[in-house]
Amino acid sequence: MTTDDEYESDTASVGSVDSLWGNDPETIDVKGGWQDEMLETVDALGERKGSSVSGREELLKNFVRVASLKVLTVETLNGRVDELVANLGRMVKAGRSDKEMMLSARAISLLAASTPEVASLSSSILPLLQLTISNGGNEEAVPTLIYALVSIAFFSPTMSSQDIIPLLDFLVEIVHSNGHSIGHDDDDILAAAIESFGVLLSTLEDPYEPIHKHLPVIIDALSSPALPVRLAAGETIALSYELVPPSSDDDEEDEFTELTPYDDIDHLTSLLTSLSTASTKKLSKNSRREQHSLFRDILRTVSTHQPLPTQKLRFAKREELRLDSWEKLLRLKQLRRIFTHGLHVHLAGNVHVREVLDLPPPSEGPSGGSSDEDEGGMSTAERRNLQKEVKRLREGRVRRDRKRAGEGRMIDVFGEQD
Repeated sequence: MTTDDEYESDTASVGSVDSLWGNDPETIDVKGGWQDEMLETVDALGERKGSSVSGREELLKNFVRVASLKVLTVETLNGRVDELVANLGRMVKAGRSDKEMMLSARAISLLAASTPEVASLSSSILPLLQLTISNGGNEEAVPTLIYALVSIAFFSPTMSSQDIIPLLDFLVEIVHSNGHSIGHDDDDILAAAIESFGVLLSTLEDPYEPIHKHLPVIIDALSSPALPVRLAAGETIALSYELVPPSSDDDEEDEFTELTPYDDIDHLTSLLTSLSTASTKKLSKNSRREQHSLFRDILRTVSTHQPLPTQKLRFAKREELRLDSWEKLLRLKQLRRIFTHGLHVHLAGNVHVREVLDLPPPSEGPSGGSSDEDEGGMSTAERRNLQKEVKRLREGRVRRDRKRAGEGRMIDVFGEQD
């Protein structure tokens, strides 16, 4: 049975099929009448008199569960969205527990990715999140707060590159100071800051200056003893080289000045080569394999400008997403942190999610939820087949060929491709 903690986690990896579902995907479905349930939850969150910490946590947990598995809109919230945003802001600001703050931040991320047109998210909640992160309290909740902040900025239809650059500076300072700028020395926080920096970097119209300014700090993070920090730094470095391609010999404007993300390419390739072959007993066999495979891909992008090896992600009624760039990979990982088990639903029916992944608009609008088939177009039989595939992967009977240009680094989130 899926536990409530799986709806609270912001650390799930896109590459992990095992973390996508609980033991039975059908047990986490939300049946008919979910709109009424959602509105009752939203109303209850606004009743501060007599509310307890545990009671608010349960309400937030229910909101996160439904909003993950169904596509919310301003219309489905029936005029309550501004009040909901204000209540979530109060819980972030005055939360009585790390869990309450984390769940509030998760709810904010879900709203940002489902109803980004709500102006108060960027005008009031985003600065509140940044202030809360900077104040140095609630260490356990900080990574989730960072992911909520980047979710608002990433999906906002009104924020420009000039609005996002100060956020990049803020995130890099966390990494540069090893967390001391916000009063925390924690590897999960550093990894969250680097991942968020990469996600926002991909939204800039001209990313060269921020990349050239901040990449040395990200490269220094490759020396971190924490695997998640090294992996996040490596992916952001690869994204940077993807966003700033090599200058063409025929480009007259670059005749005297070639734009390069980092000035000491020999130093960088040496570090990446070392990480792609390093052997240490401090890492498990699986972690070493993950690091080696990832950094081989990164090294190819940095040294020879090759793109990310293409993967195909299947969802809904035989729809397919081609993961053929570091930009799409980092964006998909951010979406996975937001929606967890409901990612397939939002890939199929959330117009904002589809837009950031260059997918066409959904052919059908989100429905109220059927007992036999959800918005992701996944029938009961398909869910059972999916779970069988997940079990096979968990038991180790499926092995990808990791020697073929790193293709095995990302297992298809919804099952192995043929």
